Amino acid sequence: MRGVSGTVPPGTTRPAASLVLPAVVVAALCGAMVAAQGRLNGDLSTAGAGALTASWLSYVGTLLTVVVVVVLRGSAGRTVTVLRRDGRWWWYAIGVCGIPIVLAMTAGVPVVGVAIASVCSVAGQTVSGLALDARGIGLPRPLPLSGRRALAGVVAVAGLAVAVLSGSGSLEADLPTVVLMGLLLFLGGVTLGVQQAGNGKVTALAGDPVVAGLTTATGGTLVISVVLAGAWATGGLGDVVLPSLVDHWWLYLGGPLGAAITVGAAWAVRHLGTFALTLAIVGGQMVTAVGLDVATGLGVHWSTLVAAAMIAVATVAAVGRRPSS
Repeated sequence: MRGVSGTVPPGTTRPAASLVLPAVVVAALCGAMVAAQGRLNGDLSTAGAGALTASWLSYVGTLLTVVVVVVLRGSAGRTVTVLRRDGRWWWYAIGVCGIPIVLAMTAGVPVVGVAIASVCSVAGQTVSGLALDARGIGLPRPLPLSGRRALAGVVAVAGLAVAVLSGSGSLEADLPTVVLMGLLLFLGGVTLGVQQAGNGKVTALAGDPVVAGLTTATGGTLVISVVLAGAWATGGLGDVVLPSLVDHWWLYLGGPLGAAITVGAAWAVRHLGTFALTLAIVGGQMVTAVGLDVATGLGVHWSTLVAAAMIAVATVAAVGRRPSS
């Protein structure tokens, strides 16, 4: 099948309507796991691992989890065959697009909290989705950047500004640091949107979202390992202290969550499309993010709730009417 993510090529059958609701549920759960992963990786970072090492451990954990899933499913031979026959270099390169958001969430959550970090990354995903649609990625034909979609992008960026500039007053970090983190999280969201669209296409070509998860995790782990090795060689990891796996095992669950997010989103995007996937992820991510900030005593500034509402409205506007194929 030579279709692209979230679409069905002309002349083929559309996905069963009964799968739309399950796909929405899966996407919302992926959003919840994005927020939870950001909190866990952030806690691992502040516990002594540092942002880079915590992100590397998350990627390694994701790769190992996907490999275990492949083995337990008894599909190792079939997966190797698909990769040898159909695999392309860009299947693995897609994994690099996830590194910025993992690093940004790991470093940003301890500074700005899960809620603001999620708002910033979701704003990036929304704008990224507009650009992807305009180029026809994930669609049977390009969608012009209409006034409605352009307005959605503006509202998304405005939501980012509200969250970072107004909400920063309740944070300990200084404003320049918060703004920098917000921009990094926004850019991470942009690249995450590219990864989601790319994984949807890999899933369509390979016929299995786990293959997309495996190639993404492999490529991302390879690149971030090179970065980690460079940091180690230059003495940049001298202060790293890993928390005890026995006493703090939950801090190392970012990897398994990453595997679930990658595979779940790769499957859901084929039934929802890029924008609808983003919408569902927004719901799960923001509800979980606000809940985590409240549960951990960080609290939620009024501006964060306003920004979350703005991002949700922007995403709904961006989805608009899906084109018929």
